[in-house]
Amino acid sequence: MNFLTQYKGLPKQIYILSISRAVISMGMMFVYPFLSLLLTSRLGYTEIEASYIVVVASIASTLGTLAGGKLSDEIGRKKVYIAATFVVIITMAVAGFFASTHLVILFIIITYFVASAILPTVSAMILDWADESNKTECFSLMYLSGNIGSALGPVIAGMLFYSHMPWIFFSMSLIFLITFILVLCSVQDVYIPHKKTKHLEKVKQDSQLSIVLQNPVLLVFTICLAVLTLCYINLDFMLPLQLRDLFGLNAGSKYSSLVWTVNGGVVVVCTPIIVSFTKKKHPLFNIGFACLLYAAGFSLYGFSSSVLIYMMAVVIWTSGEILISTCAGIYIADQSPETHKGRSMSLYEFSRGLGRLTGPVFTGWLLQSHTYTQTWFMIAAICLAVDAVIWFLYRKRNS
Repeated sequence: MNFLTQYKGLPKQIYILSISRAVISMGMMFVYPFLSLLLTSRLGYTEIEASYIVVVASIASTLGTLAGGKLSDEIGRKKVYIAATFVVIITMAVAGFFASTHLVILFIIITYFVASAILPTVSAMILDWADESNKTECFSLMYLSGNIGSALGPVIAGMLFYSHMPWIFFSMSLIFLITFILVLCSVQDVYIPHKKTKHLEKVKQDSQLSIVLQNPVLLVFTICLAVLTLCYINLDFMLPLQLRDLFGLNAGSKYSSLVWTVNGGVVVVCTPIIVSFTKKKHPLFNIGFACLLYAAGFSLYGFSSSVLIYMMAVVIWTSGEILISTCAGIYIADQSPETHKGRSMSLYEFSRGLGRLTGPVFTGWLLQSHTYTQTWFMIAAICLAVDAVIWFLYRKRNS
């Protein structure tokens, strides 16, 4: 069976927007993986000072997703996309001239805010062009494209960091210019802001927060998504520390890189396969199964110290990541009014951003009095608890 055939016949705009998402992800990953090195090695900040700056940039990114989602609903997707992308192009081009000065931090924070506003806008545009029969395929293609871009970005940026630092910013500006031209010329905005219909007039006046508060199921699901992200982010935070302590700094850093290499490979190979088998299932069913995969994969890091087992765990939790990334946004969109699709996508990004912000703090607190093994088991237990909540929502969805 050719699992790629499920992506045939989608609207042309979906392919263009997916390419755009890949380019955006690649551009953002030019700076993000090297931010701490830039702040400490090039600008002279201490590790604690650098961490504060990274947190500020993360907060700016989270707020940007909320702003982008709201504005895309209020004034139109393409207008927000063009304006935000243009700001990124100019800001990064200017930042290249200040790459070795403290002023570059301001440009980076502005870029994080504005570039993050593009993400829910692109997701909302994909929702506009998708229909019920191909929504899962459209979102999985966007997810797959974004991961390919995220994998390529650090590779290119890594070759520029030490000898050609300004070109990290110039290249990011150029990459966003490419997607700017691509979408400007090839994608029409089919969403009409403030369309006058009696049925939707009331919900237009409500903020996304009020929509969430009025929908307990959506509120609970958003919290669950944030908690799952809190657990997932430990693959970035705790796992490298564990590998360092087990195998030493040199080997541990190599194994950490290998984890994400395997993760990227599994995403590319397995996303079409997993989607073909699960796309007819309810999103909550798939996410509930993903929680079990998270719990199983994370538990292996508590059971074993074998590199082979560690890489097997990557395959398990990456399969869960694929299900969550392709189904969570669809479920949130289905729970939101038509006039709030952009904001529903920003809610998805916001909940994940909240998990990324709180995860390292929570785990750092646990590691003060627990071993890596104990902490991984507690994280796996949290995933199982979330799984119970998701299954409850699934069983009660029609009651």
